[in-house]
Amino acid sequence: MTLADETMISKAVKKDSGNGPKIIVSFGQGEIAYLINKESSDASCFLTFPKLLQAKASSKDGQVGSQQNPVPLIVDSSSAKGIVLERRHGVDQGKHEGKPVNWLVVGEAEKAIRVYMTEDGIVYWADKLNQPVVDAPQCLIVDRGQLKENTEVLLYGLLDAGEGKEIQQFVLNSDGTLSPMRAPDLIWGWEPPAIKKARMDLVSEFVVKHAGWPPEVTPSSCKTNELKGGGSPLTEIIYTVESPNEEVTPSKVVLKRYVDKPLRNRRLVAASNAFSRVGGSPTIIASTDNWVIEPFAGQKPEFSPETWMRRMADLAARLHTAPTDWFDSWQEEMRQKYPCLQNVPVGSLIWSCVAYHDGNLERYTAEDMEQLSTAIPMPLSKSGGEVVSTHGDLHKGNTLLTPADVLVAVDFEHSCVSQVRQDLLYNSWERGLNRRILCTAYLKTRGLPCSEREVDLLAVDIIVAAVVYFRLLRGLLFPKEAGGDRMEMKQALSELNKLTPAVQGLKDDLEGCARVVDKTDVRKCMGNIDLLVDLCTKSWF
Repeated sequence: MTLADETMISKAVKKDSGNGPKIIVSFGQGEIAYLINKESSDASCFLTFPKLLQAKASSKDGQVGSQQNPVPLIVDSSSAKGIVLERRHGVDQGKHEGKPVNWLVVGEAEKAIRVYMTEDGIVYWADKLNQPVVDAPQCLIVDRGQLKENTEVLLYGLLDAGEGKEIQQFVLNSDGTLSPMRAPDLIWGWEPPAIKKARMDLVSEFVVKHAGWPPEVTPSSCKTNELKGGGSPLTEIIYTVESPNEEVTPSKVVLKRYVDKPLRNRRLVAASNAFSRVGGSPTIIASTDNWVIEPFAGQKPEFSPETWMRRMADLAARLHTAPTDWFDSWQEEMRQKYPCLQNVPVGSLIWSCVAYHDGNLERYTAEDMEQLSTAIPMPLSKSGGEVVSTHGDLHKGNTLLTPADVLVAVDFEHSCVSQVRQDLLYNSWERGLNRRILCTAYLKTRGLPCSEREVDLLAVDIIVAAVVYFRLLRGLLFPKEAGGDRMEMKQALSELNKLTPAVQGLKDDLEGCARVVDKTDVRKCMGNIDLLVDLCTKSWF
């Protein structure tokens, strides 16, 4: 890629410098708010805060809201888009009563995604008990609202792609808009249509050049959309670009721009290439260390729970036929960069964690990580511990259904060489029957023994792997903004030392395995590992 190419794609997908709009909050599938120039933008792009203005006008002393009567921060706009923020005070209510401390709503209030931030700074989905929001880390909260003349509103947030908590100071203008305290010419607003069209044309121009489309396809004639939705620490932005000429193959592609982390990006692209060769993912058309272009594969599928289990088993079996040598060079580079990984064996469940996030590794020694990897319970089944190329995050949201009715995987941020149970664990919170449908289908597709005993052993393996992975490994190895940094090594090793003998005791206990498969609530065990230990040892009777 030439310097001119790099400049073009940088202009197309990055908006953090110069006179262009600057993203100040982007949350989940909500609309993106920018700092825009008040003098040069149409009023329809402005965001206003009428309830804040009303509260200011009604206030006697300039103090808006109280612990008993909080005032929601509600954004109004001519297009009925907006951000609703309700600040609640007091104890951490989110985990106990389902009443969030901070409730941020992006988009139309009636169709909004709701999350909350507890007092320890972790953001959770409001409708998913105790589940951290790891793919939408930005959050914005009102700290205080002293709204006397010429005073500022103080906002805290994880802004600009989760760089950290920063105080943002804004002034409430007389027309209900908000300006940065030191930049009164800028206000919150939506990106003006003309600017967005020019930005989309730059993206189209880049795709026409690098996707191998004929030069007669003009960028302005392409249909280009910026995809909304959850993100990740690795993916910066995603576009779909569709050619007006249907004879162009492929006529619709996806452009993904990655953050500037070449080592991790090379792994991600290598995984995608390996899986595409066995029919498990879309084929990459063009790529470098920070972007890829691939065909638009299809739509999000909808299946019955039983069909999902069979289709996911088939997809996992396909992915696991990919060779594993694509991972060797990345693994060695990581061991050189982080000496603590020197003794972590090939295929350990640890690799999927550090593939996605490596922010916490510097606190651990090689001895720490060797103890951790050794303490993880060994799989009971013959298949669960097989070392294969894994997607690492294989759940429904990371799949697409092609027009040919083939289920393929996308988004390879967690991909690594690990164990079979790593790719099946995301289905562990299904009920017992569906766990068995998944494991039976997987074993049959792979041509492996699928007796009742082997099916239940594999089902136990994925249940145990899920609890270890989500409670212990991510708690240790993920940073706080990704729902981690909530577990000390000493505690993790202590819990594993209790769990491992309990799990190994099931090896020849068919009744015990069946009990674990039928009775385990994985989400509850993620909160209290003793529940799983008790199920394994029957001490819960």
